[in-house]
Amino acid sequence: MTASLSCPNFMLVALLLLLKVTSNAAFDQADGELRFNEYTMIMSHNSAANKDTADGDFFKNFGADQENSMYEQLTNNGVRGLSLDIKLDYSDRSKLRLVHNPIDYADFEIEMETHLVRFLEENEEAIVAINFEVIDDSQAAIRSTILANLKNTFSNLFVNGVSLTDMTFKYDNDLWKNHDEWPTLNEMRSSGQRLFLFHDRTEFRSTEYGFMFRDDVMKENFWEGLGDCTARYQWNSDKVSFPNSNLSWSRLFFMNHFDSIVGTVGEGLLGGGINGWGRLYPRIKQCMNSNGSIKPNFISLDWVIQAEEALEVAKYLNFGGRIGSGQVCVDDSHCATEACNKMLSLCQCKECDVNLLGSISCLGCEADQYCAPVENNLNECLISAATISIAPTGMPVKKPTISPTANPSSASPTAMPVEATVSPTTSHPSTTPSDSPSVTLLRTSMPVEANISPITSSPTAPPSFASPTTMPVEATVSPTTSHPTINPSGSPSVTSRTAMPEETTSSPIAASQSPTTEPAVTANATTLSPTAPTSATTQMPTVPGSQTQANIANENSASAIFATLSGKKLLLLIGVAGQVLLF
Repeated sequence: MTASLSCPNFMLVALLLLLKVTSNAAFDQADGELRFNEYTMIMSHNSAANKDTADGDFFKNFGADQENSMYEQLTNNGVRGLSLDIKLDYSDRSKLRLVHNPIDYADFEIEMETHLVRFLEENEEAIVAINFEVIDDSQAAIRSTILANLKNTFSNLFVNGVSLTDMTFKYDNDLWKNHDEWPTLNEMRSSGQRLFLFHDRTEFRSTEYGFMFRDDVMKENFWEGLGDCTARYQWNSDKVSFPNSNLSWSRLFFMNHFDSIVGTVGEGLLGGGINGWGRLYPRIKQCMNSNGSIKPNFISLDWVIQAEEALEVAKYLNFGGRIGSGQVCVDDSHCATEACNKMLSLCQCKECDVNLLGSISCLGCEADQYCAPVENNLNECLISAATISIAPTGMPVKKPTISPTANPSSASPTAMPVEATVSPTTSHPSTTPSDSPSVTLLRTSMPVEANISPITSSPTAPPSFASPTTMPVEATVSPTTSHPTINPSGSPSVTSRTAMPEETTSSPIAASQSPTTEPAVTANATTLSPTAPTSATTQMPTVPGSQTQANIANENSASAIFATLSGKKLLLLIGVAGQVLLF
């Protein structure tokens, strides 16, 4: 049946959808200072088995796990890792073939030159990893021939005059001998060693060519099925085990997350599909609970053409921020935030206590926000001026680390870092007659940065008491317009989604005050992003505990936001909301 949609309900749906499209838009931090073991990248599973290479061939299309060519995966789909199955070309033993099970897709060296070399030449800061699995090599002589061909390929191909062999990471290089942990991404870029090669055959180890046996470097979960996360190899090892080396660097985690079935990826599916927040993020926590709290460094996915939310998850693992919401759901298990709005069938932030800010992070909100129901069971991220962290300009404020468990407040040695910059501010909250500070709630669906300026008064004038009329509170809000692009530093870029650069002015709301109440405070809140600001002058009630007036102010604020949307944006929201509410 089709549900009727009243104007207030439409606004709620539109607001919840807006939460989704701006859910992870606050990242502009470069990845260069991250060590390689702290970095998460998206890797395409069976990268060469794609429909572009299949070129209409029925069997190749049938065996494909990707849509685009490897170059497109790297350039347009945000991929930084390739997973390749190789075998000897028995018709010409000087060559190797790229395959998926029995299906032959292409010549290995030609594909490397056409796609990998081209991408590395165009992206001089990109760091790329390749994971090889060798097929049909039961005889030692065959393995020896395959290794010789691999060495020839990486010696014969050049990126801007530099051979691929000279670009591979070599852990025994003198540059890293004094490192007690993996180098940072910037150190790798400076060294020119920005290509990682992993393989599954002990005979292929080569420090000269940078061929690293995967069991020496990584732990991996079993690839088949999504119901659990169990060991494939080295599950309980936390340190690398390079032969003839004293290095005790952290072991990397290669995470498989795919089922190779068409139709299991896409935003319209529960949780956003297999590559969405609601399916991928909970499974990452499941794997971390099982593997010793090691976050994934490589997340191997099918159909990376639909990996936008997976890229957001990777950015969250790298830099922190906000867990994504807005995916289709039936119950809480379909949401990364563990909170499904069953009326709207959409994931939302998880309700949490404002008094616990600083000790926990509310799922689906920024670190300085808390989540509370507004109406019709719709949860919304709110920020309290009394809970804003204060730091000197440009200084990062560390947020709570996130453990793999459902409770994000528990820290672990490899927990995912969250960091935000808060401008200097002086907070002068208005007080109640009992001198306890009142809290002014600013409704927001976007990450904020708040500056609160103190009241300026004459030194000779006694403090004035608030009159029965309301005191204005001015707020300047700039909605984030896009997910920041980390490229060309080598980590995934995410496309822009939506913005609301409109001006809104709400009418004053009268609030009665006791003549003994302390003076109200004029606060300048918040610059959210470098985009053009949206100014809003809102009369806020200054009587604490006035629930009725607070509700009026909240409804007025939401109405003012949506009443001034331009025609195109409104039509977009109506169209999306209409699709969601057909059930």
